[in-house]
Amino acid sequence: MSDTRGTAGISHHRLTGLAARWFAPLGAVALVAILLLGSGVAGACTPITTSPVNYTLATIPLIDAIAANSTEVFAQGVTNCSQIWGVTASGNVSVYATVPVNNSACDEGALALTPLPTNCTENQTTGGWGQSWSGDWGKGGNGNSCRPCGSQTTSSQDILYDVVAGELFEITNGGANVTQVAKFYVSHNTSENLGLTYDQVGLFDHDLIITSSAGGKVWLYNITTANTTLLTQLFTYIGGPAVAPLNFGTYGGDVLIAEKRMGEVVAVTPSGSVSNVSNWSKSNAVAFPPTSGGGGCGSSSCSFGSHHEVLFVANYSSGALEAFTSSDLRNFAGDGFVAGGLNQGIAAFNSTGSTTLFASQTQKISDITSITCFGQSRGGSGGGHGRGWGGWGW
Repeated sequence: MSDTRGTAGISHHRLTGLAARWFAPLGAVALVAILLLGSGVAGACTPITTSPVNYTLATIPLIDAIAANSTEVFAQGVTNCSQIWGVTASGNVSVYATVPVNNSACDEGALALTPLPTNCTENQTTGGWGQSWSGDWGKGGNGNSCRPCGSQTTSSQDILYDVVAGELFEITNGGANVTQVAKFYVSHNTSENLGLTYDQVGLFDHDLIITSSAGGKVWLYNITTANTTLLTQLFTYIGGPAVAPLNFGTYGGDVLIAEKRMGEVVAVTPSGSVSNVSNWSKSNAVAFPPTSGGGGCGSSSCSFGSHHEVLFVANYSSGALEAFTSSDLRNFAGDGFVAGGLNQGIAAFNSTGSTTLFASQTQKISDITSITCFGQSRGGSGGGHGRGWGGWGW
């Protein structure tokens, strides 16, 4: 049962009614098992299986970039990279925005979400420190915005950023407004792999972090001042970055980057220092899923759709936009995830560098990301300091 919308070649495969899941291996033709679950009941549980299960939300040729919040998943492919697709929780698939890029210049781009700034201030007592403090959220600490107030922002107000063909675009107003905000010197060939993430923790002043596989450059882009800074250059092929939560050991708050040639996950500090965190063959992208919201059976208060999807994968080989639920991740609380290209699978890793195979036979994965929820799931602690900022319940 499928619904095809928009341009030919984009298909949608969300199954409704009884929860039907596609079983690993990812990206392959798999048998569909009908799970007798109560429709839409977060507390309904299924047994933990030896292999994780995933939903295919849509099929986009040569999909290479994804971002998600609780109301929409955004995707972009190398084919016709000027189009950014949106998949809603109700199952609609359509063009969300069009960026002014010549499709002949397409390479592997990246997407990321940031919160909509608001003018408010909130004092918060930080658990272990016992100090009251206030600061800025998404504005680099310049006094023009705030950390997330209780209902500061909703998912529909998030700002989407897209970096492709060396250009960074800001996308607002439901995809209607597209503005080029920065340019980067990158190699213009199809093997170029650009990465993008938002510093939700704040040690990088809530900047956007942009990476380029050509020479391993890592830039910071300040959303307020529009200043671009080269943080470091790794002189190797790097893929998708993600900022680690504060409770991720000695790497809390660092940006973790997939390094493909050596098969590593490396950490870069705000000062530009680089260290090895873990190893995974052909590592191509890193993600940190949200912590379970305690809703029963691994459900999360920060999730997408009625099945509580929290981890999303771009399968470059099949074009599938795939998603895992919070229930699939409940044995990996606090772990990061690294996706390997060339059928190297997905692994969970902790701050000591230990890895656990999460999914195998994955074909070529071009991106992996977790759901983004700003101003939600607060109250968790990170690193013993009780800092509950952000949407991941740290």
